[in-house]
Amino acid sequence: MSTPEKPEPKNQLPSGIADRKPWPMWPIALAIVAFIGVYTWINLEYRKEGKAFEPFQAMMDRKNAIVEKNFYEWYSIKTDRAPSAVTIDSPASSTSRAYEDALDLVIPEQLKYYMAGKPVLIPGFIKTECPDTLTPGEPLPIRIQVPAPLAQHELLHLLSFYKEGELFILATLYAEKMEDVDQSLLVGEPAPATFLIPTEPMAAETIKVSFINEDRLAQWEIQNLDPSKAVVEVEKSEPPQ
Repeated sequence: MSTPEKPEPKNQLPSGIADRKPWPMWPIALAIVAFIGVYTWINLEYRKEGKAFEPFQAMMDRKNAIVEKNFYEWYSIKTDRAPSAVTIDSPASSTSRAYEDALDLVIPEQLKYYMAGKPVLIPGFIKTECPDTLTPGEPLPIRIQVPAPLAQHELLHLLSFYKEGELFILATLYAEKMEDVDQSLLVGEPAPATFLIPTEPMAAETIKVSFINEDRLAQWEIQNLDPSKAVVEVEKSEPPQ
């Protein structure tokens, strides 16, 4: 009886390929070393002199700027707490009313675009007190009444924006969303918190103020005692060729 032939294995490599040795690694290692050497030389030879650009630091410098003007001519004004007690002798007469979605309906579209994100506004009624006059260069005080636990809390912030006689003040919480805020901060008897708004760019004779929180809008007007003292940025035109 004849012995049956064994079947040939499938996908068998040709003998030439099966006996091929792997490529040596030294050319690859040599190429990597050569690339690193050339890259290092180019980097050192053509590196610009001076301090390297630091994106995070640039962002922080912008955030800490007292007054900054954006592409749409809006001034973002850094508003800080008053370091000491402030007296408001002649407060402006204001009107306040419930106003749902005030942020969406009152804030100009250009200003919405300028904001990094939608701010978290403080809910409820906020009593405001502000002088009825200002002088550019002298800080404008504004006193607000908020729940006592929030009055001195670091989450309480005011955002201020100015352009051509319009001043928008937003009562905000320094948080990404309302769910991140301890709700006990929003309950309690009203207590004062006073802030100072720089006035350098305010050149209009009359400034219309809009104070916005989550569900209310307060408005009043301030008379400028000396518009000539305002410091207004002027776009520099290119010299003629």
